[in-house]
Amino acid sequence: MSMQGSRPVRLAGFVLIGIAVVAIGLGVFALTGNGSNQAAPPAGHPPVTTTPTHPAATTTTTHPPRTTTTRPAPTTTTTPTTTIAPPPTSQTVVQAVGVRVYNNSLIKNLAANAATDFRNAGYNVVFVGNYSQGVIPHSTAYFSPAPGEQQVATQLAQAFGMQVAPRFPGIAAASPGVIVILTEDFKGAK
Repeated sequence: MSMQGSRPVRLAGFVLIGIAVVAIGLGVFALTGNGSNQAAPPAGHPPVTTTPTHPAATTTTTHPPRTTTTRPAPTTTTTPTTTIAPPPTSQTVVQAVGVRVYNNSLIKNLAANAATDFRNAGYNVVFVGNYSQGVIPHSTAYFSPAPGEQQVATQLAQAFGMQVAPRFPGIAAASPGVIVILTEDFKGAK
């Protein structure tokens, strides 16, 4: 036999032996649990160890049956919330509340001139006219229970030297807003 013909056979034998060694190594590695894909034992159970009886033997490990408890999802109760807006600033209220100015005197253009002064002071004058339903004793800013009216009537009365009062029965059902009825005692801005 020549040495030349046995070389390929020898080489094939070494390759097969190498593959067998790698396969056995992988098998031992898998059986000893050194792989990173092995799960930790459940809490409260001791770790399970396996000892192979034969390097090529397959070992089966049994764990006690796991009890699975299904818990219902927590119940969430939503309580409706109410947002309370902060009270509006004085200027916002002054602009929101309409002011109607009436002349209850014999002084010509008293209501029109006062309305100009009120507008220049930032009040929202929405009407100017005459009040002829009776005689009012003093210039007065009248308010209804509507939001902001009392505040605007009070500010207007203080700024222009008038009295302030709730609406009387004769004007109680009038349109919303502050009603200013001017008489001869109106002096204008202080």
